[in-house]
Amino acid sequence: MILVVVLYALLASTFVFAKHAVGCANPCFLIGFRMITAGCLLLGYQIVIRRQRFYIPRADWLLFAKVSLFHIYIAFILEFWALQYLSALKTTLIYSSTPFIAALLSYFLLSERLSKQKIVGIIIGLAGLIPVIMASVGGTEMREFASISFPELVLLISVTSAAYAWFIVKALMDRGYSLPMINGTAMLGGGLMSMLTAFIFEGFSHPVNNWPQFLFWIGMLILVANIMVYNLYGWLLKRYSITFVTFSGFLCPSFGTLYEWLFMGGTITWHYILSLALVTVGLYVFYRGELGTE
Repeated sequence: MILVVVLYALLASTFVFAKHAVGCANPCFLIGFRMITAGCLLLGYQIVIRRQRFYIPRADWLLFAKVSLFHIYIAFILEFWALQYLSALKTTLIYSSTPFIAALLSYFLLSERLSKQKIVGIIIGLAGLIPVIMASVGGTEMREFASISFPELVLLISVTSAAYAWFIVKALMDRGYSLPMINGTAMLGGGLMSMLTAFIFEGFSHPVNNWPQFLFWIGMLILVANIMVYNLYGWLLKRYSITFVTFSGFLCPSFGTLYEWLFMGGTITWHYILSLALVTVGLYVFYRGELGTE
């Protein structure tokens, strides 16, 4: 289970990289440039290093088109648009719906039911977000929860798209495709769609305002997110359920706080320690449910 923790420790660091990168370029161009570069690197590794033939039978074309659309294009374009208008609290809560969306999709797509122990684990993990929320906002922002805005709906669609895409990735893995081929093809296809969107809506006159910084932060994103996180996530799906891997995302706020303390002079209060403890207990309970030891 330690690799699940490593996964979200790496993922939390990408938010820092993305924050710096988006300040250097137009969002759609950034996504397109990042995904096309990462896709070419992964496919190059597949063909040159592993010396595996790049061939997709016609019967699987639709699956690869769907993974490009849902895994990359819809998930990232809608996310970057919505995040311009949302508070940190609303963003955290919407992302925290991922395990519930994954569980719902597992029920409809795989006929998978949650055991009582897994439900208890999710509830404990969800409770672990409450201390972080308490430390982050005041009463005014808390009162905003009753309203649901259009950007919040857009971000929810993005989160649902990303969760659904992992079911397609798993289906392709079950058909014998390697992770570099699946992710590389999805990133290249989604990146090309993003670049077309950038051309239509942003133009290419001045897509980047600081090329050296842009290339540095994009390089960090590609290395950590596109190569390490995406492929580790897919590898973990061979050993754990999609619901468990997504549920482990409750660790992200705790790691985000740790990075803020280490690199930005933030403060770690008892709220974050309690949050990490609750999420860890919830993960353990859910994991025991995965093993069937109720």
